[in-house]
Amino acid sequence: MIHRLRQETKELHEQIESKNPAAAILDHSISLEAYRHLLLQNYVAYRTMEKEINRFFPEYTGLKHLQLKKDLERLDISPEMVEYSENFHINSFAEALGAAYVVEGSAMGGMVIARHLKHCSLEGVGESHFFSGNRDAVDNWNDFKSRLEGITLTPEEEEQAVHTAKETFLFFEKVFDTQFSVPV
Repeated sequence: MIHRLRQETKELHEQIESKNPAAAILDHSISLEAYRHLLLQNYVAYRTMEKEINRFFPEYTGLKHLQLKKDLERLDISPEMVEYSENFHINSFAEALGAAYVVEGSAMGGMVIARHLKHCSLEGVGESHFFSGNRDAVDNWNDFKSRLEGITLTPEEEEQAVHTAKETFLFFEKVFDTQFSVPV
């Protein structure tokens, strides 16, 4: 299943990744304002997705939005004040697996971003919880992949998982296209 998810979402993944505002971290050009906005966008996306995943996959830890919340609070931003009207819904365990594939897989990109973040001129940011470079994120990804490979899905459930993985990437794109006012 992991191979199928990777293959069937590859093109969309690359398309969304090319628009990701985190690219400014990779070239070390991100401003503090843009970084704050990027954290807020990620918080909105992960909070929404992790809560939905957890409805049908209760063992799912879903810690990314909590890490982002800590980073935002350190920057004197109250993320709970952000309203976002785009909906993201999961209706089955198979759909939750598809969304979790995208959410957990983002750990690999987060590791790359973490290495570059320390070279950006961001006053007062301190140590990042989300872009920490902590191996736990990779370990969680590897645990998820192993777990996914141990689950037998019907062909219909596999389709649901792939469809929802694609919808998850598109949800990230919608959130990254949104300009939030940064609440303090």
